[in-house]
Amino acid sequence: MAHGYRTLQRWDQWLTHHFLGSILLQEEGKLLPSLLNKHLGKHAVLIGVPNQASLLSGMTQDKPLLMSPPIHHGHIDFHIESDLHELPIQSGTVDLVVMPHTLEFVDHPRHLFSEACRIVKPEGLIAIIGFNPYSAWGMKNIFAEDSSSAFASHMIHAQKIKGWLKLADFAMEQHHSFLFRPPLSYPALQSKLSFLEKIGPYCFSPFGGAYVLIARAKVIPLTPIKMKWKQELNNIRMPSAMPGHIAR
Repeated sequence: MAHGYRTLQRWDQWLTHHFLGSILLQEEGKLLPSLLNKHLGKHAVLIGVPNQASLLSGMTQDKPLLMSPPIHHGHIDFHIESDLHELPIQSGTVDLVVMPHTLEFVDHPRHLFSEACRIVKPEGLIAIIGFNPYSAWGMKNIFAEDSSSAFASHMIHAQKIKGWLKLADFAMEQHHSFLFRPPLSYPALQSKLSFLEKIGPYCFSPFGGAYVLIARAKVIPLTPIKMKWKQELNNIRMPSAMPGHIAR
């Protein structure tokens, strides 16, 4: 996944060195707390890049962790550097896993998705944030010339992620669209168009630049199911009558 790590490093730099990156982090920082504030639990893990550490503040769990590949040399509280190919977490031990665009910047997104699902405990949640390829942000991705920008990612449509979640035995709970402002690097224009973020979910939800999917891990029932046995009696010979008795 070396190539994926280089891509994640460029993505990490873009988030803080580009105006649109700051817009994206700002909107996600507002949205996540409102979607996850009712989720109870103790352990939460955000699988992403170091500059997404600000998103940890939107989680109500005690000391949520940021897990990222070894692409950063600074110090961040509650930060673990790890190979994303094999997450160093025991299966079924995490209450909440958040992946903000991470699947779009790794070489094998399906494998990382499976690893993330593996560590979620029964009744736990997984939240996946991704770009919508059928939006203004998606169109910019098609014509992107700068390989160091976010628009060099492999955008995955929400319906495809939903299919993965269903196969992994997760039940969908929320699908929220956001980022309705076009990807224009003009602060004054972005400020004037901020009202689109309020009316967008109601007026043109399918065209939001990004989405959040929240799904819950299903629980396998432990109560044994009683089997109803049926047996044909046609070929069973009834006992003969005892001596002195007349069969009726």
